[in-house]
Amino acid sequence: MKMTIPAAVAAVIALSTDAQAQNCDRPMTTPAGVIEIVQFRLAETVSREAFVAAAARTMPALCAMDGFLGRVLSEGEGGLWMDHVRWTTAEAAQAAMAGSMENDALRPFIMSIDPNSMVMSYQVPVLLK
Repeated sequence: MKMTIPAAVAAVIALSTDAQAQNCDRPMTTPAGVIEIVQFRLAETVSREAFVAAAARTMPALCAMDGFLGRVLSEGEGGLWMDHVRWTTAEAAQAAMAGSMENDALRPFIMSIDPNSMVMSYQVPVLLK
């Protein structure tokens, strides 16, 4: 994976701050099969507060989706955001993405993102022994 300097800085900041995982109210017994990583900036007219509120309102809809396990949304320096979303499979992640604009609970969150800044990747977690 090629990581740019701003992405590396954002990752370090996210890991060194009080980033909290947002999980559904169910036991975390299923391991993630894929991590969806989305890096982006907010649309010009969207405030940080409005965006965070929109992100919080996505959780019930995400928790209802097949394969969703949880997420960590982080904010880096200079307005760079990252959303690390854990899914059981890549298929579940891609199915959720395909239907996201039709989901009223997800649309405000998605519309808050500058689409020209968005970079998305899917990665497989590595178990360290």
